[in-house]
Amino acid sequence: MKVLAIFGSPRREGNTAQMMESALSAFPKEAEIHELYLGELTFSGCGPCRECKVVGNCVIDDDMQQVYKEMIWADIILFGTPAQFSDVSADIKKLMERTWWMKGALINKIGGYVISGRRYMESAQNTLHAFMLRHRMILGGSGALGFTFTEMGTLENDPLALRDAYYTGVRLVEMYELIYGGQ
Repeated sequence: MKVLAIFGSPRREGNTAQMMESALSAFPKEAEIHELYLGELTFSGCGPCRECKVVGNCVIDDDMQQVYKEMIWADIILFGTPAQFSDVSADIKKLMERTWWMKGALINKIGGYVISGRRYMESAQNTLHAFMLRHRMILGGSGALGFTFTEMGTLENDPLALRDAYYTGVRLVEMYELIYGGQ
């Protein structure tokens, strides 16, 4: 079981990270888990070059080249993002835009997510659902929402958030076992 955890918050120890760690704790010890912290990478959004249509891959030479390899490697991709202006973080959005060329590369990957924020997280959910469906991924459950009241370290104000994040991880493991027979 190969799991890619994509942390879309610039805060390594923030509320989103706490939810991600809770979700990841549901995976078996033998699972191979790679963590990517987008805030520590250097990459831009998608530009108008459209070279990917000509050569079949993104030609922008930045840290996204490693992200592509990790996404192709993974069986399960877990996204963690704070809700920012009623949507996913800017780094998650840039990542999504940059995968435009990957048509077919993410088919049947199992996808899941956790979102932290104060409110208005539905648009972030819709964005993540649309991304996964566009890439023909398998949506592994309904995800987890953590109402954190925007202050770092206030996740305890939502006692269900860590539980829901954990069960998001449980559901991703169940989906993997259904598809791959527990291999």
